[in-house]
Amino acid sequence: MPAFEQKASPTGNPPFVPEVSLVWATLNEAANLPTLVARLRAVGLPRLEVIVVDDGSADGTREYLRSLESEDSRFRLLTHDGKQTTVRAQTQGIAAARGRFVVIMDADLQHPPELVPKLLERLDRGDSLAIASRYTTGGSPGPRNGIRALISRGAEWLARRFAPNARLATDPVSGYFAFRREIFRPIDPRYRGYKLLLFVLAMLPDERVSEVAFQFAPRLQGKSKLTENSQFFRLFLVELLLVRRTYRAIRQREPS
Repeated sequence: MPAFEQKASPTGNPPFVPEVSLVWATLNEAANLPTLVARLRAVGLPRLEVIVVDDGSADGTREYLRSLESEDSRFRLLTHDGKQTTVRAQTQGIAAARGRFVVIMDADLQHPPELVPKLLERLDRGDSLAIASRYTTGGSPGPRNGIRALISRGAEWLARRFAPNARLATDPVSGYFAFRREIFRPIDPRYRGYKLLLFVLAMLPDERVSEVAFQFAPRLQGKSKLTENSQFFRLFLVELLLVRRTYRAIRQREPS
């Protein structure tokens, strides 16, 4: 079946249930979304839903997504008018997901959608988590300015030292990864942060983690939300404490 093609079912047939839920958190990505959607459609992933959580975009992003949603029921738009961090937005998308596999990726074209099938292959063979890594063999962080490089490398250093299970990955702060839906545990809705992967690593019931190399693409349109936030490191340190709290809470609730 071609990607995103939805055929009418006879009355009485069970409703469409996706195999894969792709989650995007957006803020002012109207310039990038048409290209991203076209590339995703070209990948050819049947039984897919795309859940977009938009955080107060004012550049036409919501209008584009509403139009897309009306013409293709596999796109679902969730909106939030106040400011929230990506962890909050992404967990809202996961809560609405119906697929047994969940893929988290950015909507700014820095994460190539062509890599999604490779991530899903790792889950299909039995891995719990598959990470698109810039630092495994064959990967690259791509060109980036000094501020971006400092933020990224500093976050990686802190994560490996203070976040549970972060050392299972070469790229523990990657924003592009896929996991089996059943490993995810609810996060306190008050928690804030930028790196959902750290929470997912803390949730792992095992060490079945694999990585797929990818080359981080430069942003062509719009501005990075990460480097715009001068409070990143302060918030990130708080996030690491929340990750550790999540790790402890899960292991207190569930037998080893």
